[in-house]
Amino acid sequence: MENSKIPFRKLRIWLSWILVVFGILLIVAIVIFYLTAGPQNTSKYQGLRRVTIQKKMGRYNFYKNGKPFLVKGAAGFTYIKELSECGANTIMCWDTAKLPNTLKKAAQNNLAVIIGLDIPNDMAFYNNRKDVTALYKAYSNIVDRYKNDTSVLAWCLGNELILPPSLFGTPFYRAYNQILGHIHNIDPHHPVCTSMMNVARRSIVMMKWKIPSLDFYCLNIYNSIKTLPYLLNLIKWVWRGPYLIGEWAPMGGWEAPVTAWQSPIENTSTQKAERFYDFFTKYMPLNDPRFLGSVAFYWGSRQEYTKSWFSIFDESGSPTEIKEALNDCWKGITTIHTSPKIKYFLIDNRNARDNIIIESGSINTTSLVLSAPILSDTLHYSWQIFRDWYDSNKPPAANGLFSDSTAPAPSFRAPSKTGPYRVFVTVYNSKGYCATANIPIYVIK
Repeated sequence: MENSKIPFRKLRIWLSWILVVFGILLIVAIVIFYLTAGPQNTSKYQGLRRVTIQKKMGRYNFYKNGKPFLVKGAAGFTYIKELSECGANTIMCWDTAKLPNTLKKAAQNNLAVIIGLDIPNDMAFYNNRKDVTALYKAYSNIVDRYKNDTSVLAWCLGNELILPPSLFGTPFYRAYNQILGHIHNIDPHHPVCTSMMNVARRSIVMMKWKIPSLDFYCLNIYNSIKTLPYLLNLIKWVWRGPYLIGEWAPMGGWEAPVTAWQSPIENTSTQKAERFYDFFTKYMPLNDPRFLGSVAFYWGSRQEYTKSWFSIFDESGSPTEIKEALNDCWKGITTIHTSPKIKYFLIDNRNARDNIIIESGSINTTSLVLSAPILSDTLHYSWQIFRDWYDSNKPPAANGLFSDSTAPAPSFRAPSKTGPYRVFVTVYNSKGYCATANIPIYVIK
């Protein structure tokens, strides 16, 4: 009996040592965590702040001049009067060259402004002290110049940064915290955030550890908004703070179905308007006590994937039905939309999912079917063909290919050079609105 107890004694001794070692390692880990954590907010300002984020009765809110403020807005710097008329209260501007006019127009139309300060995502940039100093001075000057503008709501320092994992400090974290700390010190009246793609768990862990003085986070989220509660639940063990949806729209180009040659397939403006409304009414986390509001993307005309993918207005300034859908979202109403509505668009009786491959120089047909227009409405058409492109370097339109580029359904001759193209159509009505659609095609010899 005595001998049988020896193994149990040895086991208890080993378990004791394991617990001791585990405890030591845990203590070391905690010490390292605190010693290598980023700096807290060092602002010594003690007075009333024009804008704060506070948690009251279990809910976070912006407080602007002491009153709760839920962000209902869009990103851009144009059509600011129209944005206000649609029921929005905020515009998020990332182009600092446009700030004087944006702030002026925002004040005239009772809009708050979130100012985006874009910083390089290339970590090699932060190894050059001269470049970092220039960036620090540039943004110090911008903050100092606009901090007293009554329209300013917050600063967003960096857009979708890829935060490097690091046990100890890196040039990036040192530079970022230096700029962030300076903003907090020279402008204690406006909170500062940064934005991330979706709910990036690794980024959140690094921000909580290395950049703890950020006041809130921006989530740039598209189709993933459908699973936002699940995504937030995955990271609640680290972060339960306030967030703003800093960009939202139905389906980014990276989320879209593609053709056999990898061209993303774009929805019509009619489909986008329906999805904007559905996303806002079904998936926007309006009842989440951490939710500070949302910013739709993009209030204006923008080339990204295509010239119309994220554009709520066309290049000439005509709004699409998305504007009317957002008006309904922000005002909580349902209106009869006056925009043209596209039912479907076909080339040679095929849609984009049919992988339309045509021979150079061939004659092809178009079919465009619209919903019945409003009585007394008149429609005008504009057809274009562009070689497919995704960045800001827009190629010229391929001219002279349509039988009549202003007809409701013209035929067209395929371009002579091989490669990927898109056939675009824009339908304008007499109410000042337009509808857009396009189909990718591939030309072969």
